[in-house]
Amino acid sequence: MDSTRKVELREGYEPGAVGRIVELHGRYYAGEWGSGAPFELLIAREVGEFLEGYDVAHDLLVTAHLGEAMIGSLAMVGRTARPGWAQMRFVIVDPACHRRGAGKAMLRRGLSWSREHGFAGIFLWTVDNLPASRAMYEKAGFRVAECCPDDRYTLPRDCLRMELVL
Repeated sequence: MDSTRKVELREGYEPGAVGRIVELHGRYYAGEWGSGAPFELLIAREVGEFLEGYDVAHDLLVTAHLGEAMIGSLAMVGRTARPGWAQMRFVIVDPACHRRGAGKAMLRRGLSWSREHGFAGIFLWTVDNLPASRAMYEKAGFRVAECCPDDRYTLPRDCLRMELVL
């Protein structure tokens, strides 16, 4: 990737977003953990479900780009089972583009969007043993609220629910 380009954030769906978000997750977790098709299919279903119900009044999709290349994503779901709380989902940055500020910029936008919409807090699910992601969330003020085993990722993992009161 061109190191002189600045990361640009875009909001809302654009053609190719579904496939690229799924690809970023599939490739990253296959490399990190050896996850396989079951994980990638799970992400494909969940991204599809999110976009089928996507409503700009209640949800946010942010993608990070270098030029025309999508290098990351973050989604905020405003209608959750926990009234007054938003859920952060599909946070990923292409490893070739780490340390360019894309993750932090998307996180800042998700936090500001949540505040603009009057949410009391934000929760997210992540997997333990992702120290860079966890550090980014904790630096933003998120704290672990729950830890539970999960085997949906081809290999058993401990999932963490992290929360931030706004």
